[in-house]
Amino acid sequence: MNLPLRTAGRPWRPALVLVPYLLTVSVFLAVLAGRRDRLADRIATHFDGSGRADGFTAASSFTYQALALVLSLAVLFAALAFFLELEVLSWRTLAATAYAVAALIASLLVWTVLGNASADAPEDARLGLGALATTLTSALAAGTLGVLLAGLTAPRPREAPAAVTAAPRLPLGATEGAVWTRSVVSRPLLGLGVALLIAGAGFGLAAGWTAGLGLGSGALLLLALPGARVTVDRHGLTAAPLWAPRPRLRIGLDRVVSADARAVDAFREFGGWGYRVRSGRSGLVLRSGDALVVRLATGGEFFVTVDDAATAAALLNTLADRARSRAGDGS
Repeated sequence: MNLPLRTAGRPWRPALVLVPYLLTVSVFLAVLAGRRDRLADRIATHFDGSGRADGFTAASSFTYQALALVLSLAVLFAALAFFLELEVLSWRTLAATAYAVAALIASLLVWTVLGNASADAPEDARLGLGALATTLTSALAAGTLGVLLAGLTAPRPREAPAAVTAAPRLPLGATEGAVWTRSVVSRPLLGLGVALLIAGAGFGLAAGWTAGLGLGSGALLLLALPGARVTVDRHGLTAAPLWAPRPRLRIGLDRVVSADARAVDAFREFGGWGYRVRSGRSGLVLRSGDALVVRLATGGEFFVTVDDAATAAALLNTLADRARSRAGDGS
């Protein structure tokens, strides 16, 4: 069987993507220190299509804004490298992007400093075609280096999903009841929420709060709904946010044909985390791993990733059987 591969050595992945950003900070500060006595208190920091300066910032503010931009990108890429469950191709793509962006930012920052240092006044600073060519070339070279370095981390085969097996029924008496409930927290959503919040703050400091608003809004959404409480009882299957009773998903026993436990891969099978919809199936996919899978009367499947899914499936099957039996008896 041709199985996708998962990159091994997860703790090393963030370190690998942090390297170019640490180098960016070092090179930028070194160039800035070497040219500091030739910079005016006000420097050009934005250039139009012809390379002429059309935006200016205080030199002291420029330093902090540049560092905030670089470090926020570093945190964002490190979080993506750690929390995302990546196959080899996706991991190489992420590493290449992280390295290319770092080189792009480093080149632009260095050329900005050099352009201002060589100008008689901030208005005379230029960012010519040579600077643009150097920037694009360095980004391409760094991206290639990122791909090569990502390949140093040995991949390992991803385990095949567990075969679907019918869940056993729980032995409940005719008048007995039972409730199963578990909480599940999505580490990817929680980690990415924190990373986006930090990145949004960094972009806000570097380019104004409007620039960081989108990242900050996405971060708050992820942090507000990072997990769910899943319950199986006489009402059926219910999934609700950890910190609020609404919104909630409920599948009544009359809609349940059968249930089983299955291993799922969130990224490969559903393209990510959260409430996911695919052809013939949908569900609350908060992580990879054990999942409760409910086959519905409509012919589709509903997934909820949660620990101890086999017990939940067994109880749901028992309760659904009981509900069908009572409906058939007219009771």
